[in-house]
Amino acid sequence: MIKFFTETKFTENELLSIPSSTLAWIGDAVFSLCAREYELRFNHGKPAKLNKLATVWVNAAAQAESLDKISPNLTQQEQDVVRRAKNAPITTKSKHYGLAEYKRATGLEALIGYLYLLDNNERLNEILRLIFGDKK
Repeated sequence: MIKFFTETKFTENELLSIPSSTLAWIGDAVFSLCAREYELRFNHGKPAKLNKLATVWVNAAAQAESLDKISPNLTQQEQDVVRRAKNAPITTKSKHYGLAEYKRATGLEALIGYLYLLDNNERLNEILRLIFGDKK
């Protein structure tokens, strides 16, 4: 994954000082882009169709399910990032999803944001392949 503006890596200590909600904010953007790229690769059509396909991946229920799917494969450090995000106070409320589902989705987004900002593209791609599958 190409980093457009961030030319230097964040250290793990720097990332651990960033609020979980901020890691999730970045992770949401990265995950959304990955879902769009995935749908573009395997489906063709107009943006409206592709967006509808991508939203299957980018919602609290799907992201919570994705976290459940990858959890057995996470390192201790990755589990800690997820746990910290899930335990962080929630300042927004989802209209369509329960609190537990929303917190698990936030945990996944924080993990994606953490790996992206750490510039650990190899591990980020491993996680994304577990989520999306590998249709090569």
